[in-house]
Amino acid sequence: MRPLPDLDLARIAPMTPERKRNALNTLKLGHPPYSYEPLRRTILDVLNIQAGPLASVPRTPWSAIASEVRRRSRKPDEFKANIAVAEALYGYASEHDISGIRHEIYPMNIGVSEKVVYWTPAVVSIDGRPVVPFIDPRRSAKQLTSAARLFVFSVMHERIRVADPDFADVGLCIIQFGCEDNRRIPIHYSADGLTLIPFDGLDQMVRETYAIWQEVLEEREANIRRRSSGTHGPLI
Repeated sequence: MRPLPDLDLARIAPMTPERKRNALNTLKLGHPPYSYEPLRRTILDVLNIQAGPLASVPRTPWSAIASEVRRRSRKPDEFKANIAVAEALYGYASEHDISGIRHEIYPMNIGVSEKVVYWTPAVVSIDGRPVVPFIDPRRSAKQLTSAARLFVFSVMHERIRVADPDFADVGLCIIQFGCEDNRRIPIHYSADGLTLIPFDGLDQMVRETYAIWQEVLEEREANIRRRSSGTHGPLI
C-alpha cells in the first residue's frame, strides 16, 4: 500500500472517520508542480546549524545559500517557491540569533508499519532556548491545521522527549509561513502549554487513517479496472 506523505498524514489523521474518507478520496499522489527539496537540502545552512561541536565555522552567507537553492531547483517555479521560504527563514534565524548543532533523530514507528519524521535533525537555540524545530513550508491550502500541528507536536514529544530523557525539557516548535506582499512571513508555533496526544491515541489515529486509505485505494483500483474493461457496473 502506497504510504501517505507525512504532512498529509498529519493533516488527515486527527479528522473524524467521515472527514478522513472525504480527504483521502480527494488526495492526489501524482507529482506535484514542484517540491521543497532544495530548501530541505540547505536547511542546516539556513538555520545556522553546525555539523558537530568541533565544526564551528562562520555563518554561511545568504548569497551562497541562494546559489545552492538555484542549483538544486529543477525549474523556475520551484526556485521561486524555495527561495522565498529560504530567504524568510534565513532572516528569521538572524533576527532570533538562531544557531545549533546537528543531531540525528530517527523516524518514529507508528501504526502497522509506518515511519514518520516531523523534525529538522538538529537542536537549535532560539532566543537562548534549546528547541527542536519542524519546518512546514507549504502554502495555506496545504499547511498543517491547528489539529495537525497538535498531532505533529505529540509525535515530536513521544519520539524526542519521551524516548530520550536527556531531551525531556527541550522545546518543540513548528515554523509555518504566511504570505504578505508576495513575501513569505515566518509564523512560530510552540508546544508550550498544549495538552498533547499520548502514543496510543496517535497510533489509533494512524491505524484508522490507513484502514480507510486501503479502502480508498481498492476503490480506485476497481474503478480503473472497470474503465479499462469498458464496464461501468459492479464487477460481479
